[in-house]
Amino acid sequence: MAVIWFVSLCKIMVKNKIRKSLLEQGQLLSNEFVLKANSKIQSAVIKKIDIQSSENILLYFPYKKEVTLDLLIKEFKKYSINIYMPRIISHIEMKFNLFGETNSFTKNKYGIIELDNQDFLDPLAFDLMFIPFVGVDINGCRLGYGGGYFDRALQNLKKDKNKILIIGLGYEYQVLKESFGEAHDIKYDIVITEKDIHSFK
Repeated sequence: MAVIWFVSLCKIMVKNKIRKSLLEQGQLLSNEFVLKANSKIQSAVIKKIDIQSSENILLYFPYKKEVTLDLLIKEFKKYSINIYMPRIISHIEMKFNLFGETNSFTKNKYGIIELDNQDFLDPLAFDLMFIPFVGVDINGCRLGYGGGYFDRALQNLKKDKNKILIIGLGYEYQVLKESFGEAHDIKYDIVITEKDIHSFK
């Protein structure tokens, strides 16, 4: 037990170090770079990902310099696709509620915008999921801010027979050539950056 605990602690320390470094790099990104990169990334999604056959898609409200989704939302609305957003329900629970024609907004304890409604969807009902990240390892494992909300909310996806396409949108510096993922981490199928499309299928 002591060995397992020590290995787990080491992994946490490694992740925290990587997270800190990536967040510091993110603060240095210029607004001009972010604007151009966001446009490239969203355009790549529209060109390369089959969205027309989807019924339910998970997006997110960008936090700090995460990739914005304004172009994607406009594109998805052309096809009457149901768009859902993450909402933190408690200190351990996250759900996903509907982004409608008229919306009431609030901010959670982290300062992230959320929808203020109770129209939630089971994660297994999604066709596509766009999930933000702080970093991605060489195997496609997601590194977030450390709260574990997405990992807990989506833990049953690994057991589901109907594969949901999980896509990460971010910047090339966030895609790392090292392995730090753990069994509970979300694994991306595809990560799209301003420079490349990384496939982890």
